[in-house]
Amino acid sequence: MTFTVSLAGISIEIQSLYNDVYELCRDYLTGQSPDFCVAVAQADIDFEREKSASEAKHEGRPAVDFSNGYLETLAVYRKIAEKMLEYDAFLMHGAVVALDGKAYLFTAPSGLGKTTHTRFWLQKYPEAFILNGDKPLLRMVQGQFFACGTPWAGKEGQNKNAMLPLGAVCALFRGKENHIERIPFDKVFPLVIGQTYRPGDAAQMKKTLELIGALGKCTRFYAMACNLDPDAARVAKEGMTKDE
Repeated sequence: MTFTVSLAGISIEIQSLYNDVYELCRDYLTGQSPDFCVAVAQADIDFEREKSASEAKHEGRPAVDFSNGYLETLAVYRKIAEKMLEYDAFLMHGAVVALDGKAYLFTAPSGLGKTTHTRFWLQKYPEAFILNGDKPLLRMVQGQFFACGTPWAGKEGQNKNAMLPLGAVCALFRGKENHIERIPFDKVFPLVIGQTYRPGDAAQMKKTLELIGALGKCTRFYAMACNLDPDAARVAKEGMTKDE
């Protein structure tokens, strides 16, 4: 099937073999003329299956027998992420919470509490919402970065079809007490690289690094030690907005 979605302000025609991608992208459908097209072949789906099995073996866990339809959603987003580099956008793993017209991205290795932390924001600030819970796009427009919702949003599926100015990026760490401080980009650079989608093509990887470098120059970065106390949301919010 063929349909068009809007992501990060860009219209994308998707040619899929299965219905899963269409169902996933329902809230992002658009009637606008596409800026580019992605099409998936069975070989792309097979690649995702092999990659998933390899990762499971590396992590010492049983491989999951995912359906072709689900694997196609991964293949589509991989192709989109690589093409979006031409529009100054890249995929960064993290949870993005939106409040007062700005987006705040929390990044950390899996299992470090990004979902729990952003849930505290929703409890503390009723007007807040999750822009994307797992795989947002970050796009640079006229020297400013925007966080962009996508339907690829992790197990919880929390996302919204919106594009908001990126207020700050915060690296989360486990700690006994909630504490946040602003840090220079070079201290968090290895984590940012680790949490960014890294294409295999050399030219695309070069572009990815250029965008990450631009992000480091125009965005505030923070490190936060946090526990499972809901007050972590207040500490994070006050720490990141005091410099605005």
